[in-house]
Amino acid sequence: MINFSSGLICLLGALAALGAAAIDMYLPSLPSIESELGGVSGSAQFTLSSFFIGLGLGQLCYGPISDSLGRLKVLVVGLLIYCLGSLFCFFAGTMMELIAARFFQALGAAAGDVFSGKKAAQAQSFINLAFSFTPLMAPLFGGYLLIFFGWRSIFIALLLFGIICLLILILKIPETLPKEKRNTLGLVSIVLGYRTILRNSRSIGSILSGALAFSCMFTYFAASPFIYIDLFKIPDQYYGFLFGLNVLGIIGTNLINARTVIKYGPLVMLRIGVSMMCVGSVVLVGASFFDVLGIIGIIIPLFFIIGSMGFIGANAISIALEPFSELAGTTASLFGFTQMTLGAFCGFLVGSFYDGTAVPMAVIIMILAFTSLFFLTVLVANNAETED
Repeated sequence: MINFSSGLICLLGALAALGAAAIDMYLPSLPSIESELGGVSGSAQFTLSSFFIGLGLGQLCYGPISDSLGRLKVLVVGLLIYCLGSLFCFFAGTMMELIAARFFQALGAAAGDVFSGKKAAQAQSFINLAFSFTPLMAPLFGGYLLIFFGWRSIFIALLLFGIICLLILILKIPETLPKEKRNTLGLVSIVLGYRTILRNSRSIGSILSGALAFSCMFTYFAASPFIYIDLFKIPDQYYGFLFGLNVLGIIGTNLINARTVIKYGPLVMLRIGVSMMCVGSVVLVGASFFDVLGIIGIIIPLFFIIGSMGFIGANAISIALEPFSELAGTTASLFGFTQMTLGAFCGFLVGSFYDGTAVPMAVIIMILAFTSLFFLTVLVANNAETED
């Protein structure tokens, strides 16, 4: 049994916030980065795509490696990669250099995601608090760093965050996985585990439905700085307030879900979340095409689209895990890899089709939302009815 000291619990909370901070803190700076480093219109979004690719690959690999070599070694290496990636981001002189540096920054941050996922119930509330608090505050902090010190200062802040985590880890935290409990790292067993999950239509349907829904949020991440700051002329430092509004929506739906999921079950709550996202996406497309209510016509449907994630995230992974309690880590890794890969693709789409309006974002979100509903209906809900 792991002894969850206050130091370890704080570290777990910081690790849970590591990847989120690296995404959210620099979002207000995307227009400034594109302006300074140049490149084609929308190229700054590719830095977000490369980050998602790094996170996805890292989540796929770190779990099995840490189960074999131990948590501490893997996390030290991951944090070193994260710190070096942050430093390379600071010194990037071209957009391509920043895209590459963001990939390595994410590859390191993924180790924190895996480690913080292996936690005891007593640490759960603190880690959830850190994970919820980060996207609420990081864009605000990043916006003010951008105004006073420029966008490169954001990566210095992220570097310092990583160094603090690394020092705490080395000086205060022992290895939490003894040698006698480690697994043999075998490629065949890993591949067989993933194949087992992929052959279960209910699990893969839930993973796809959840990942596509998450991609709606990632599309919003990539597009919203340009829509709010460039299109609607919102000052950089105020972007975080609009971003935080949607985070409050997620927190609210998470609270509702926690109170109702026991009564109605994860499938019903997942249906509610995906349906809410679909309706919001239709309203968003209409408001974008016809310029209804200006920025208010964008903010209101986005609040419900992003807020629906509180009904989707936990329930999608819960349904995916149902048939595979012995493959929980593998299933969670596959879910994370799928959502990050799709998120990277959506960042690429937003960058490719950005035309100075909210229309590309709205259309991409609508396509993703209804595709999520399709997989939920065909692979998850229909199989549930067959089993019943």
